[in-house]
Amino acid sequence: MTTAGKTGSRLFSLLPGLLFLLPATFESKAQSSYTIVDSLRVFQLLDRSDKHAAVSEYDSAMSLAAQMLDFCIQKKFLRGEAHSRIKIADILLARKELREVAQHDSISLRAGLLLKDSVLIALSYYQLGLLASYQQRFNEANELFLKSLDIHFEKAQSTTTAVIYNDIGYTYGQMSNLEKSHEWLLKALRLYDINGDQWGMAQTLNNIATSLNDAGRYQEALPYFNRSIEIREKLGNKMGLAFAYNNAAQVYMLLDSLDKAELYQRKGLHYAELSGEVRTIVHSYVTMALLLNRQKKNEEALEFEKKAIGLLETKIEDKGQLSRRYIAAAILSGAIKDSLGAEEYFKKALDLSLAINNKYNLRDINLHKAIFYKNRKDYYNAYESYKAYIVYRDSIVNSETLAKIADIETKYETEKKDRAIQQLNAEQKIKQLELEKQKAIIAHNMLEAKRKQDEIDLLVRSTELQELLIKQQDEELEKSLLLAQTREQQLQLAEKEKLLKEEQLQNQKQLRNGLIAGTVLIVILSFVLFNRFQLKKKLEQQKALQLVRNNIAKDLHDEIGSTLTSINILSKVSRKSLEKDVAKSTVYIDKITEQSQNIQQAMSDIVWAIRPDNDLMENMLVRMREYVSHTLELKNIHTRFDVSGGILQHPLAMQQRRDLFLIFKEAINNAAKYSGAEQVTIQLSRQDDQIQLVIKDNGVGFDTGRTTSSSGLKNMRERAAALGGNLTIRSVPGKGTQISLQFPAVA
Repeated sequence: MTTAGKTGSRLFSLLPGLLFLLPATFESKAQSSYTIVDSLRVFQLLDRSDKHAAVSEYDSAMSLAAQMLDFCIQKKFLRGEAHSRIKIADILLARKELREVAQHDSISLRAGLLLKDSVLIALSYYQLGLLASYQQRFNEANELFLKSLDIHFEKAQSTTTAVIYNDIGYTYGQMSNLEKSHEWLLKALRLYDINGDQWGMAQTLNNIATSLNDAGRYQEALPYFNRSIEIREKLGNKMGLAFAYNNAAQVYMLLDSLDKAELYQRKGLHYAELSGEVRTIVHSYVTMALLLNRQKKNEEALEFEKKAIGLLETKIEDKGQLSRRYIAAAILSGAIKDSLGAEEYFKKALDLSLAINNKYNLRDINLHKAIFYKNRKDYYNAYESYKAYIVYRDSIVNSETLAKIADIETKYETEKKDRAIQQLNAEQKIKQLELEKQKAIIAHNMLEAKRKQDEIDLLVRSTELQELLIKQQDEELEKSLLLAQTREQQLQLAEKEKLLKEEQLQNQKQLRNGLIAGTVLIVILSFVLFNRFQLKKKLEQQKALQLVRNNIAKDLHDEIGSTLTSINILSKVSRKSLEKDVAKSTVYIDKITEQSQNIQQAMSDIVWAIRPDNDLMENMLVRMREYVSHTLELKNIHTRFDVSGGILQHPLAMQQRRDLFLIFKEAINNAAKYSGAEQVTIQLSRQDDQIQLVIKDNGVGFDTGRTTSSSGLKNMRERAAALGGNLTIRSVPGKGTQISLQFPAVA
């Protein structure tokens, strides 16, 4: 159903045109310095702002409303200021920028009360009701809407009255009270018809259709959608047509009439693009993607999801919705067997959801990732994703349960206190009546004694009745708390404004005198600090770049240089032996081939280590698996990885990646060449602030005390020291080997 804010944006155009010509008779000249001409100017600005808001040009509408507010404050035009603030609040609601809405509406309400202007008061309560509705405080919203009707608009029976009826129907729909929702929406429709407001009729017809749709009465909803479309076609209301066609398409989808749904959806998309309103276009793209998915046209559906994503990334600041669209794109990519695309979209969704801490999206991401990996028969990642899904699901359930428990406890405590107070009052009254009854008996006034006894009996029955009215008392208490909170906020706001004005008067002279000097000083300091900051950053970047270059040069010299020298020597020897001893030359050539492969692998390791997109531990894990598949698995050595899920998103610096991988590579290489093992187990985990790598095999083992000429173990220990960690090697001949590495998790 269309939100309440959509109808609210038309609020001012429904007010009488002469509204701003009236204030001079109500506001004293001592308080104001405006004229009838000024009133007309304000009304013209308001009318222009309305026209921009009606076509969703909110920036232009806000600019005009702000001009209007500044002008009214300058002229001390209180009524004009109040209407300006209501207009600003209305635009903020339309843009879903709710933070400052209550402040503007509260000031308008106070102005209305001061001027005894029932229209202003009623409008302010209506706007506060809209805010409550946007914040999903629907009971409070309806109370404020009804108060607005009671103060002015119920008697007026204007199109504004119909707007309020419509919004009350909307809030009842959000509370799943579809009977009440339908009742209020029909009242709005009748009043729009009486006042000849075709725009309002189209809006309410759409809302009635949506209400019927929510109740599962799909066939009954369609005529209302079609009547709404017919009116909007005549009015040329492109945005309204987009919503109406989209909503009707969704009903046809529910009725499994997919061809009809596609016809309506393409019309909705056409009008959305004509309107130019980005959110409407995004809504149409998403609905079209859903429809095409239902039709098994997943490639087309993915294209529309990509269009929606493009607009959300560049035009709209809505990270929650963008994350949902990434999830949908990932699912569709998986459906068309684009595994790389699916993983890319899942990663984007995960990164964004983590950034905004959206647990609902994180739960759904991991669930769909588990399904995706299961379909690819990647059971390890499927299991890890499912574990993460369970964690987020339980976290959400626990949070919601705690919130419900807290709410129940609060209501229970309130109920208990009310009951105790009522019982105490009743007991005191009964005691008082008993005393009065005794006095009457002593005075032989039996008629008075009987009257007192009747009062006692009535009070006892009344006390019993109170037990049945506890729920009503809870509601009344909640209302009182809300009103008290509103009054307190108004008083605090008034006090803050008073203090602010006093402080401004006291500091005005000092501010005027020091403004120029302070500005110049700030500019000079900013320039100096900015230059120093740029210089420092440049030096840091150069230092970091030099370090990277040095490390690459060292690796090239140590590994590539020595190997190339060896290849050169072997090439010369093999050339000399080629004619004399072919078998010996073959051995040399095999060694050249082996060392060439080693160079290629070393170069690949260097390039991989310096790439910034490999800074997560999960990328390291992929690299480890690749190396194991090229070494151990080719020799039929069974390999098992045991990796804790919490370590996968841990970042590693470039040198850390390099040292850790070379230690791992040396250990695996030794196991492949010398261990004679049938099984190798690799464990990667994080314990407190330490990362631990353990590599075990069931091979022949060796004597760790025996001195060898190999530099492999020495290099491993040196790299462990560079990581700031410890390397432990445990081996017994005939019982296998275990290599354990521990180093700090913080880079």
